[in-house]
Amino acid sequence: MLAAFAALAVGASGAAAQSYPSQPIHMVVPFPPGGGTDALARAIQEPFQKAIGQTVVIDNRGGGGGSIGHEIVAKAAPDGYSVLVSSNNQMLLPYLIARLSFDPAAFVAVGFIAKQESVFVGSADAPWKDLAAITEAARAKPGDVQYGTAGISTPMHLATERYAILNKIKLTHVPFRGTGPLVTDLLGSHVKLGMSSLTSVSQQLQAGKLKAYGLAAPERALLAPDIPTFRELGFGDVDGTIVYTLIATPGTPPAIVAKLNAALNASVATPEMREDLRKRGFVAMGGTPEELGKWTAVQAPIWGPVLQAAGVKPE
Repeated sequence: MLAAFAALAVGASGAAAQSYPSQPIHMVVPFPPGGGTDALARAIQEPFQKAIGQTVVIDNRGGGGGSIGHEIVAKAAPDGYSVLVSSNNQMLLPYLIARLSFDPAAFVAVGFIAKQESVFVGSADAPWKDLAAITEAARAKPGDVQYGTAGISTPMHLATERYAILNKIKLTHVPFRGTGPLVTDLLGSHVKLGMSSLTSVSQQLQAGKLKAYGLAAPERALLAPDIPTFRELGFGDVDGTIVYTLIATPGTPPAIVAKLNAALNASVATPEMREDLRKRGFVAMGGTPEELGKWTAVQAPIWGPVLQAAGVKPE
């Protein structure tokens, strides 16, 4: 009887996957409208609809540092009709939220969407000539050098703290409520240093209103090829790249995941879409669920200790 029930279950799952999708797909964005994650989701919405052959509804579910949106998809039916636009912080949620009702590691990987590099910048009147001067100043007076980011646990925050750890210095973090307020205060010289997404400050850098100290990425950016990386400058492997991913409810059948992945890759593969994303400040990615799964698995071991060293505790 057990074998018979198992066979029926497999048959039902296969039939569901074969007819998928037969209703609108909800693409949950775990942040309010207007941010980078939301902008990316809306950029790929139309090409994803065409590729998957079904309506895609953007569903903004902000709050809890992204945990509310993650929880909604974690507890949805594993049928592929609820997917989530996530990012680097998926595996860091246990370090930030004291009582999670879901396991961030249980989500099913669909694929990479796009990425944004981060850059360490200073106000026009920042007193430091280069990254070496900042490092020496921080070493001479621990905690005296302040820097801003778009918020606690963002890739920009983690990257700057990793720079501090690798170079045995202490910096003081000033979290802002988003990149916009940070850039405003940098331009007004209310804060002298900040780690920002490159696209958010590229125009100000070109105009000389801000100055770049180093790119927090594995390699130089196409958007600003003249900015050297932290590694090139001799300050270690500092990576603040914001990586956006698509994930599905735990237990989503592989056949459905394969259809979602094919649609995602088709959405970001065309030259027109890659150029559109570039203009919006993103670098198109794509890839397999397996590649995303391997990448996700290494995030917590790398960045969890950085959060702990920075004194960030679950709340």
